[in-house]
Amino acid sequence: MSLPSEIRYAKIQEQLEPTVVELNRQKESLKVDWIIPVEFCHTEGTIAHGGTISFILDASMFFVVDLLNEGKIGGLSLALNIQFFNPCPPGKVEASSKILKSGKNFAFTQSELIYKGELMASGTQQMKLFPKNPASDNSWFTPKKFSIIG
Repeated sequence: MSLPSEIRYAKIQEQLEPTVVELNRQKESLKVDWIIPVEFCHTEGTIAHGGTISFILDASMFFVVDLLNEGKIGGLSLALNIQFFNPCPPGKVEASSKILKSGKNFAFTQSELIYKGELMASGTQQMKLFPKNPASDNSWFTPKKFSIIG
């Protein structure tokens, strides 16, 4: 069993294999690839569970805040709004997230989930921000080098 001080992220992320593709400092945006395993699906493994999609969108919105602030700022959800447009099959998906507005204490973010070029779902979030001291090491969700613009 893990000690609370050892928990840096939700362990479910390991099964979803997030890989940061691009961080754009100018546009305050981020692209993250995820893998939805068939075990996270229903209807004979053909449709990703809505909770899985919500988790991916939620986490991607936190990633953009975290990476743009170099691990110095944490956040917690005040409100999360998800809209589903199409049934998402298992496999590789891309989440594109951005900061819509950010201040000292709050951030408003948006994310879209894309499967093979088609919009599956989108979400917005209102986030309470707090300083992390010391800043966190983000290597656990950025295992490979990724493009940084700006």
